[in-house]
Amino acid sequence: MSYLVCATRGGPGSRASQEKAIAYAMEQTSELVFLYIVDTSSLEEVDDSLKTAYLEELSWLGRVLLLTAQKRANNAQVVSEIVMREGSVKDEICNFLEERSAELLLLGAPRGTTAAIFGDDSIEVFAREISKISGVPVEIVRPEEILEG
Repeated sequence: MSYLVCATRGGPGSRASQEKAIAYAMEQTSELVFLYIVDTSSLEEVDDSLKTAYLEELSWLGRVLLLTAQKRANNAQVVSEIVMREGSVKDEICNFLEERSAELLLLGAPRGTTAAIFGDDSIEVFAREISKISGVPVEIVRPEEILEG
């Protein structure tokens, strides 16, 4: 079984990557998985008395984003799975890609990032790191490519 993974975090870039992932899933025989990582690295900045509530809120947000992505897939008659993990975003994505023997990871670029002229904006660097560690190709989807075009 081959897996197409769409990491999501909210915002126009994630919506664009979800739309692209759904289109790919309609064309291919890959299983579609929407993945959300609750980034625990930001916990260092949170007061100890608020950490539990903070994680619960991030988890709630993640579930809403995942269910929204899954509903988009369902509306296109595409079956999808949703998965949420906690930890380092890069580490958890790489671990998941390896566990599932993923064939492709889609990432949404934040609105306003530059196209791959030099390939040095943060999303391009992140994508290269993920691909190098996991061996899985990473496609960056820019919101203007899907939502406005």
